[in-house]
Amino acid sequence: MNDMKYLLSFWLLVFMTGCVGTGPSRFYVQDSNIVGPREEEAPQYELIVDEPGFESWMVTNARPIGFYTKSYYETKNRIYVSDWNDKVTAFRHRRRSPFTEIINYDFTIDYGIELNYKLFYYFKFMHQKYGRRYTFPN
Repeated sequence: MNDMKYLLSFWLLVFMTGCVGTGPSRFYVQDSNIVGPREEEAPQYELIVDEPGFESWMVTNARPIGFYTKSYYETKNRIYVSDWNDKVTAFRHRRRSPFTEIINYDFTIDYGIELNYKLFYYFKFMHQKYGRRYTFPN
């Protein structure tokens, strides 16, 4: 019975040490309070596209992420976002317009290459799908 206690204690200790994470902490502790993300960590942004067929189109049509530079994606996205938002206001009363939501893309924020890459190819997808009908920029 005594051996059983030690064995159970040993496995409990092994289990508890296995539950402790070894990766970098996203939060740091100051004065015993959780303060928030570390200051050196940049904010993360995510682009969620809810357009049927976009993900499969992107897999088959998009070039590798490093094909263009980050500044190229940002420059093109500035043009596309401006045009998109103009179309949202122009076609706001049309019932079946694909331009339903304003894109809040702040040109002063560094969104990173991944988001700019995906946004760039979203506009390419929309151009292919609706370009002739809405004179979407190329």
